[in-house]
Amino acid sequence: MSEYFNKIKEKVKNPKLLIILGIIGIALILVSSLFEGEKSANTSPVLTSEEISTEEYRETLEENVGQIVKSISGDKKPTVVITLESGIRYDYADEFDTSSSNSTAETSQNESSSSSKTYITFRTDDGGEKPLIITKIMPEVRGVAIVCEGGDNAEISEKIKSAVTAALNITSKRVCIAGGYINEKR
Repeated sequence: MSEYFNKIKEKVKNPKLLIILGIIGIALILVSSLFEGEKSANTSPVLTSEEISTEEYRETLEENVGQIVKSISGDKKPTVVITLESGIRYDYADEFDTSSSNSTAETSQNESSSSSKTYITFRTDDGGEKPLIITKIMPEVRGVAIVCEGGDNAEISEKIKSAVTAALNITSKRVCIAGGYINEKR
């Protein structure tokens, strides 16, 4: 075994072999860093967080409420319309700087203070800057209108209203349920 190591020692002393091994090592490091760069750019939680629009949020709520209504009423295609109070709001990270100064003269005294608010930003991959979002506040539900088979039945209507108010955390005054006619082509 020591004979094997002696042969390796002699070959390593050869400068051509050292240069070739060095170039191969550098190439492997570059290739692995390229794959890591692609992976980290695609999985960064700050830069690739999935943005949802107010419209997509409303549609998702309508689909979810529609599933609740289907389960309770048995209607295959209930109509659900949801209105929202406002759009999505964001709270941004910021810093407040305040300063005050007092000056007194023989006849008068002056006091002044100032404050400034600056937003904390981060650099994006394309070199731009974006404000750092602390909180994303989804809009509140203003009202829900549901038309489904059995909606004019008091028992079914009450079950739907209870489920929807619990799911959306709204009062029953914001939910309107009406019965629809049975259409065989649905």
